[in-house]
Amino acid sequence: MLSNMMYLNVRHTLPMLGWQARSFKFKTSMTPTKMHGRRREASADLGTTQVRIDIDSYESRKAYGFRKDADLCADFKNAGLSGVKQGTSRRSSEAWQIIDGAAKPNANFFQKQAKHKIEAEISERKEIELKPIPRPKITVHPAELKGTPDVGEHSIDIRSEPFADIAYEPGSIDYNMKVEGSIHMWTSIGHYDIYA
Repeated sequence: MLSNMMYLNVRHTLPMLGWQARSFKFKTSMTPTKMHGRRREASADLGTTQVRIDIDSYESRKAYGFRKDADLCADFKNAGLSGVKQGTSRRSSEAWQIIDGAAKPNANFFQKQAKHKIEAEISERKEIELKPIPRPKITVHPAELKGTPDVGEHSIDIRSEPFADIAYEPGSIDYNMKVEGSIHMWTSIGHYDIYA
């Protein structure tokens, strides 16, 4: 009786879905801040001059007989002019004395004149003038501080961009049917069929 019995065979296949997901991307980037600096160290740039001493010893050497050419020329010039003046005036006065006295009888003018010259030279008093020797002139020029200080330079330049770069890619999910679902039903007699 079982061998003639009808069996209902059912075979079903579940649907199989496949998908591919791509996640969203959110990228941000910023331009790094750039800093530029310039620096120059400060320096004094100062220096001192040497002490300078000027010694003018000409007046002292002049007292010992040293003369510059300019002084010698000036002295000889002055002495020559005064000598010419004295000689001219003396000769003029002598000429007038000769005119007035030499022509007189028994005047003995020239003898008396010579005698007066000799007496004048004998009675002339020699004088020696003592003068102190001048000290050398010493001029001291002190050291001087020269130069201009350099305060240096220190500057910083910072540059940055006000906005960031933003890149957004939305994600997605793609579905596809890999296996379609199905239900098969059939009958068999006396046993269940194995559907391969």
